[in-house]
Amino acid sequence: MTAVRIPDASAAMPNTVAVVVKPASAAVFRSPDAAHGLLVVGAGPTVSRRGSLASLVRGEMGLSIVRGGLPSGKPLIAIANRPAHTTFYVVLPPPGRHHNVRRYPIAVMGRGYRGILTDTSTRLTGLISIADVARSAQALERGKTPAIRAKLASDPLGQLARFDRRLAQAHDSRLGGMLVLVGLMLGFSLVSLFTRVRGLARATLLVPSTCIAASVGLSAAGVATPWQATLGVGVAGGLGALAGGILLPPRLPLALGLTALYTFLFIVMWTHPEWNALASIGPHPDGGGRFYGITNQVETLLLPPALVLGALAGPLLPVVAIAVSGGVAASRVGADGGGLVVYLAGFLVLWLRLRHLPARRAALATAAAAGAALLLVGIDAATGGSSHVTKAVGGGPGTLFGDLGHRLHVSAAGVAHTWNSALLFSLGVVGLAVLACLRPRRPLLDAYLVALVVSLLVNDTPTDVMGWGGLAAVGLWLFARSEETAGRLK
Repeated sequence: MTAVRIPDASAAMPNTVAVVVKPASAAVFRSPDAAHGLLVVGAGPTVSRRGSLASLVRGEMGLSIVRGGLPSGKPLIAIANRPAHTTFYVVLPPPGRHHNVRRYPIAVMGRGYRGILTDTSTRLTGLISIADVARSAQALERGKTPAIRAKLASDPLGQLARFDRRLAQAHDSRLGGMLVLVGLMLGFSLVSLFTRVRGLARATLLVPSTCIAASVGLSAAGVATPWQATLGVGVAGGLGALAGGILLPPRLPLALGLTALYTFLFIVMWTHPEWNALASIGPHPDGGGRFYGITNQVETLLLPPALVLGALAGPLLPVVAIAVSGGVAASRVGADGGGLVVYLAGFLVLWLRLRHLPARRAALATAAAAGAALLLVGIDAATGGSSHVTKAVGGGPGTLFGDLGHRLHVSAAGVAHTWNSALLFSLGVVGLAVLACLRPRRPLLDAYLVALVVSLLVNDTPTDVMGWGGLAAVGLWLFARSEETAGRLK
């Protein structure tokens, strides 16, 4: 593996770093004397030149559904007209609003920059967040290590062209992957509902996780063509869920199978983030929302089997809770700080429901869960991790509540952005409300419902939470009904 070259920040003196906007035809974007990359200029379904320019100078990624993609905050840099000792050359979108499906050239010339660019925010070689340009320029000015670095490559432009095609293929495969996943979840749920076969109930629970694992495996194998990726997720995910339902009865076989699932996903996210990032079900690095780790959609879909694993673990449920929640939240693995709070809330409710603790011990358990959350955040921050949760907690109560308010604002904007988002959110709410009214109450379902409510507060994609949560909750209810009736979860 070629080592990443950290530019010699100590050599950069004040006023020797510049950021210059150039047209894509400029010779610097083909120069062998520069380090090259692909620039993601905004987050959300659309981008504009105005929003991209604001993101560039403010060091914050603009979200198209909020304030038209204009980030808040004051400018950190000014756009220069001429190069300096170290110069960041960027291309921005043309005037007007455009679909966010294109990456733009970025090149850096100066001491230490040669080959292909890397970015600590994306963890994907060659892919650069526009929010890191200003902050990297500032870091170099101040003699600090920048987020945007470089590593040597024999053919950086060719490597970037291949990577750009792979990003486009991953984008094109997501719709098919989502439709296959929805079809499998609905199909297995209906068959399980009317047949009451325990193996099918287990398969219904496993469908989301087997499809996610299949999409990651196909990405690792280099299966990139959209129709091949979609077909692979359908076949491997469906057969995997069916095999798991038949071959993995509770307690030990199913517990081992679920442990293997989370171990596989966490190891991949840690060691090969690009496999997960380019999967048909997973992050959307091309759209700037999340470059690696666990999205709110995947967080929502992976929580039901995690709760089942906790229930199967019996007195070891707290160990399972810490291990799974830590993997979800760790910045170098799942990087989902909101998921930490969601998962711990779900595990806490499950523990209280299964143990029937008196009020005093329940209060102590709640305090212990809060302490565990703070401890995991602290460990993540101390080991160099960074997420919106570590920043919010580290900034004190004011920053924490400010971050929460911002996320609620983004959530509301997301629901109201399009009619189909509002419809999916509403259908999810209605479906979950119906499940919540069913009797007898199931501890697993109660834990999941509480976790979804928490997710609405700490995450900012309510349509994903309610839509996917409604489908996954049906599978969890079918599984709980089947296994509790058989006395296997008591």
